[in-house]
Amino acid sequence: MLCAPCDSGRPSRGTSWLSPADFHWAALEQHAALLLTAFKSGAWVPYAQELVVAESLAWFVWTEETLRAAARAADPWTATGRLVRVLDSNAFFLLRDVPATDPALHTLRRLIDTLAAAAA
Repeated sequence: MLCAPCDSGRPSRGTSWLSPADFHWAALEQHAALLLTAFKSGAWVPYAQELVVAESLAWFVWTEETLRAAARAADPWTATGRLVRVLDSNAFFLLRDVPATDPALHTLRRLIDTLAAAAA
């Protein structure tokens, strides 16, 4: 069994085994947290279109399909940005196993909400 802080956010929390979703969650958690920290510190300034993508994602009901559609709809310049890469890396896969309201997605949700507020 994992320690309480390590176990609290992962998709298969409360179990003694790690699922594939836990590995996607760990990577997504790390990437989203790093990007949020970089944005708040000014070390990362997103493209204007990345803010538009974040603003639209803040209103979506998140599923694997809706996030994939948002990433596909991004213009080529935005698609090479850091936000779409965070989504593309593990969020799609994690949403196969957890609903959008799952605590495993809280750091990504904070990142999207912070960027959406900056877009407003």
